[in-house]
Amino acid sequence: EPLKVFEGTAREGAAGFPANVNVAAALGLAGIGVDRTKLQIWADPALDRNTHRIDVEADSARFSLSIENVPSEENPGTGKITALSVIAALRGLTTPLRVGT
Repeated sequence: EPLKVFEGTAREGAAGFPANVNVAAALGLAGIGVDRTKLQIWADPALDRNTHRIDVEADSARFSLSIENVPSEENPGTGKITALSVIAALRGLTTPLRVGT
């Protein structure tokens, strides 16, 4: 059965769970701020992937996004995409021309 482990702001989550809230912290920094970004952390033994559900509510629209990260084979505590993102960021630092995002 899923268990809610934490509920609070992204700032509070970052202080209590620094290894688990990088997505919430990034969203808070890019969006309305870490003190207004709300966060819940759930433990669900039925899931085999680290899942992020992002719900956005604004005056003009509402949307939801779900991300299910495949665990890294070397370190199941992190997503496979994390290493790929770091490699892409490092390449971006040395590439003179970049197409797309």
